[in-house]
Amino acid sequence: MTKYELINLLKDCSIALQTPVLLFNEQNELAYYFPDSFQKPPHGLRNLHKTYLSESRKHPFVIQLYKDPYDQYLFLYPWEGDQGKEYVIGIGPFLQQKVSTKHVRMNLVMNEISTELESQVTQYLEQLPVFNLVQVNSMKRLINQLLPQKEIEDTVAAFENEKIRKHYQKFTQSLNSYPELVASRQKFIDLFKKGDIKTIEEYQLYREKVVKDSNIRSWKNQMIRLVSELGYICVGQGAVQDEVDSLCDFYITFLETKETLDDLKSLELNILQSFLDRLNKVGDFPHNSPLVERAQRYIFQNLTTNLTLKGIAEILNVNPNYLSGVFTKERGVSITQFINQQRIKEAKELLCITQHSLMDISLLLGYNSQSYFTRVFKSIEGIGPKEFRQKYRSKEE
Repeated sequence: MTKYELINLLKDCSIALQTPVLLFNEQNELAYYFPDSFQKPPHGLRNLHKTYLSESRKHPFVIQLYKDPYDQYLFLYPWEGDQGKEYVIGIGPFLQQKVSTKHVRMNLVMNEISTELESQVTQYLEQLPVFNLVQVNSMKRLINQLLPQKEIEDTVAAFENEKIRKHYQKFTQSLNSYPELVASRQKFIDLFKKGDIKTIEEYQLYREKVVKDSNIRSWKNQMIRLVSELGYICVGQGAVQDEVDSLCDFYITFLETKETLDDLKSLELNILQSFLDRLNKVGDFPHNSPLVERAQRYIFQNLTTNLTLKGIAEILNVNPNYLSGVFTKERGVSITQFINQQRIKEAKELLCITQHSLMDISLLLGYNSQSYFTRVFKSIEGIGPKEFRQKYRSKEE
C-alpha cells in the first residue's frame, strides 16, 4: 500500500469511526491529520505523545492503545510504507469520559505546565469524541482488519509458534504457585476490610508474587487495579462514593507521571495508607439526607472551583438559608467549613507525595492566594502547610 492509498484509507476511518486520525513521520512529527477542523493540542501538550510513539515503534504492525495523563486515548500502529519509510498511524485521540475542569487544572500542575493554559486545554479536550469500553474494543478489532498487514513468512510463523509454546510452558510451570497467590491476595483483602495496619505488609508480600519483573508499565497497571479495587471495597463498606471516586481519579492520574520504580513503590504505600484512612473513618458520620448528599456530591465534583453557599443552593434549587441549616445540623459544620476541610484533605495528599510549591497547590485547590490557603490549612491542622510537609518528610527519612 502506498502512502497516498493509506491517507485515503485513514480519511475513511476517520469518517466511519468519527474520530481524528493522525500520521507521524520518522521524526515523530505530525505529517498528516484528518479532519482539517481538528484543533491541535496547545503547545504545552505538543510533545506529550512522543514517548509513546518511540515505544510503539518497537512493535511494528501491532495495534497499541495508550493513555496519557490527560485521559486521552490513542491507538498507535507502526507501519513501513513505500521506499522503506517508517510511519506511525494514530487513531484518535479520544476520551472514555468527559474530563472536568478540576482534572485539567490538576494535571497541568502535576505535569509542571502553566495553569494559564487551562482554558485552551479544556477547549481542546472538549472537541474529542467520547467512546465507552465496548466501542473501543470494537474499534480495535475493526482497525486490525483495515490497516495494512505485514506478510508473515514461514520462518516468522514458526518463530511465533515457538514463542507461544514457551509462553504456555511458562504458564504451566506457574500453576503450582497459583493457590498460594490466591491465598496471599485474600489475606491482604481481609486485612484491608478490617482496617488493619498489617495490610501494607501483607500487600508487599502479595505484590512480590504478582509482579516479578521491573517493567514500569506492569507496575503502573497493577497499581491502577489496586486503586480501583480498594475504592470499590471502601464504597462497599460505606465510604462516600464521590469522595472515593475523587481519590481514585487523583491517584490513577498521578501515578502516570512517575518514571521510576522507586517513585512508584513509594507512591504505592501512600495509596494503601490513604485508603486505609478512608475505610477507618467510614463510621464517623451518620447517614445524610438526600439534600445533603447532593450538596456533598456537588462539592466533591467541583472542589477546585469558586464554591459558595449561594451558588450551591442555586444548583440544588433550594433556599440558601434552608440548605445551610440542614447541612450544619447533619454534618456539624457549615458548608464553608466542609469545603475547606475537603480541600485541605486534598492539600495534605499533594504535600505528602509531590514537590509542587505552596502557590501551585493553593491555585489547584481553588484558593485565590497562597496566604489565605496557609491560614485555612493552619486553622484546620494546627500547623502551616510548609511545616506539615517538613514533618512528613522527617518521618519518611
